[in-house]
Amino acid sequence: MGWFKAPGEDPSADARGALVRVLSADRGRTAGAGVLLSARRLLTCAHVVNAALGVRMLSPRDPGAVTLDVAFPALAADARQARLVAWVAPRAPHHQGPVAEGSLEWGGDLAVLELDEEPPPPLAPVRWLDMRAGQLVRAWYGGGQPFSYADVQVGACDGRIGYLDGQLSGAAVDEGYSGGLLWSPADGAAVGLVMGRITPPGGPFDAQHTVRRSWGATWQSIHQELLRVGAAPDPVPPGTRATGPQGDESVRDMMVGPLHILLGDPTVRAAHATQLGAALGLTTRADGTAPPVEELAQLLCTAERALPTLAESLAPSLSDARGRSQLDRLLALGRLTDAAMLLSIAEHRVLLGKLDHLTQRDPGLLPRAATAALPYVDLPRSLAAARLDPDDVPGAVRELEGWPGDGSPVPDETPRLPALLRVVEYVAAETGGIACQALQEWSGRVAARLGIHTSALGERRADAARWSARSTGTGVRVLVELSRHAKDPADRYRCAVWRMRADGTAARTATGTEHPRTGREIARLVREVAGCAEGAGQNVALVAVSVAPDALHLPVDEWDGASADEFFPAPLGEDFHLVLRCPQIRRRSRTGAGDLLRRWAARHQSEPLVADHRISDEMELIRLLKTTHRDAARVIVHGPPDRRTRLLHFCLAMGVPIVLWDREAAQPGDAARLDAAGPYGPVDELPERIRHFRVRAYMDPQVPARPALVWEDAELPLPDELQLADPTEGTDQAI
Repeated sequence: MGWFKAPGEDPSADARGALVRVLSADRGRTAGAGVLLSARRLLTCAHVVNAALGVRMLSPRDPGAVTLDVAFPALAADARQARLVAWVAPRAPHHQGPVAEGSLEWGGDLAVLELDEEPPPPLAPVRWLDMRAGQLVRAWYGGGQPFSYADVQVGACDGRIGYLDGQLSGAAVDEGYSGGLLWSPADGAAVGLVMGRITPPGGPFDAQHTVRRSWGATWQSIHQELLRVGAAPDPVPPGTRATGPQGDESVRDMMVGPLHILLGDPTVRAAHATQLGAALGLTTRADGTAPPVEELAQLLCTAERALPTLAESLAPSLSDARGRSQLDRLLALGRLTDAAMLLSIAEHRVLLGKLDHLTQRDPGLLPRAATAALPYVDLPRSLAAARLDPDDVPGAVRELEGWPGDGSPVPDETPRLPALLRVVEYVAAETGGIACQALQEWSGRVAARLGIHTSALGERRADAARWSARSTGTGVRVLVELSRHAKDPADRYRCAVWRMRADGTAARTATGTEHPRTGREIARLVREVAGCAEGAGQNVALVAVSVAPDALHLPVDEWDGASADEFFPAPLGEDFHLVLRCPQIRRRSRTGAGDLLRRWAARHQSEPLVADHRISDEMELIRLLKTTHRDAARVIVHGPPDRRTRLLHFCLAMGVPIVLWDREAAQPGDAARLDAAGPYGPVDELPERIRHFRVRAYMDPQVPARPALVWEDAELPLPDELQLADPTEGTDQAI
């Protein structure tokens, strides 16, 4: 670029990539040079084509659609074929006649070749600018060797020809340079083609002789000649990298007007452009100049996040409605490009940092918030799953940036709230505390920069708060005790059912301990108690089933409570938060009660512990639960049944209140089957996520996992009468 450059960038390196080597017909020598003009078209001198064909150099005769061998020496050594498609014959400088032998100057002398195939990547056409006196330019030998560069200065320029003077050191423009581009590193653009050199007369050298002077055709004259023969390329706008993307020219042109209004003062434009360049990692000129508005517009169309980054610095300085409307227009044009994106570089960096941290603690947070915030759209695949890996956060944010705003009305025709900001508001509401405040401040700043009305943001924030409070109310709570006598049939159970009152006391509502019942009968009893309780239907009821250690494998959640005349089955796990309790094991631990209280109190802060093949045995689990995971409230147990049962019992003995496992898992490789149940999300919503998973699993035979959940709520103590008897103390055996 001209005003913006990448740090440490050698602009000439890009130009040398576009250099073309024109080979002689026998491929034995370099006839001259050329340059990539457009996608497949090359520009060189007509006399270079003549040299390659072995005819008189300045012959005006059009050779027709001949094919020449060419190469891109800086990128690929192999030769490619190019066909002559446009011819501008060499002619005398002041008339249309042929060039006389010995002439030092001439006009015309251009040829356009078309490749039979695409040029090698990552090549793209160079940018062209008018030549002017004083420019320092560089040329290369057609062979493209890096050491062949010749640095010269445009000593004089009349708009048609530029005279080039070189120092008495380094390479000089010589045979084989003709047709090559004259590259201005300061402007990041080509300004002409090498045409010829002015040699001193024969004989001894004299101090009055012209030394190291050559000349080239200016881009001004080249462009006019190409227009005349219908071979002019589409313009490559100022500010485009020599080998970079071209951008959408129509959008760029439409941006020029708002930029002139917003940044018409060169001093103000230079200040904002310098700040923008620093954010993009580009170096900028420090000579007191400002970038041309056209170059700035091109940068906004091609550099990712350049437009929102500029808007971030502009928005606070806008003092009237006209400036705001022009910035809104600029942002709207940016949405027509692939580079603009929604967030500035700083906004994007801050958001990724916050979401990465939150996702590590709660992998289900972002998918859950996105599902609630955007209920009527098909979410990206990364957000459709139950949990999101922290490494996938940048991709998810990038996809959300491209989603349009919601369809809710906004005041005064202000912009709609983008989908990403709505999701962030839901994440903030779900997170709470300081993290919530930080995210809301972030979204407030972004909304202000985008010109979004405060009431629109406030309305969505209120929506998010209502959603976050969706499960704070206490629903119906039903406690169930399952037991068996020694002589009861294997598939029959005795049960007692309690309903928790609002004051936390338990009221026995049904008893079935006088005779054993089937799982279906018990399920119907539970449904009847839950359905008749005060507040039934307002929230999903919690059904906590207390069992003995050897009954933790029972599929209580699958017991169907539907009556004979109901239309479809009704497993308990579909309609209730069906959890298990097993107080017997904990009561056999001296510290079990205290461990339960401590871990339960820390359930929102502690990290889940995964007990899989990486935990070698029970002793390793005990070590972890006593040291690095002393406050762990949640353990996910994987592995085959025997090992899983042993680890489960040790977890309960050490007061772990929440234990999740797949009772159908048979081997370590089955661990991933539980991921869709969201085991790592917010702990208080785990029973609801398990219920959702069970609904899918019961209906889809392709879902093999059957999650079982122990949920020992320390704030929901078991009534004294619900204490299970020790089987060694009587003839009844509790299970």
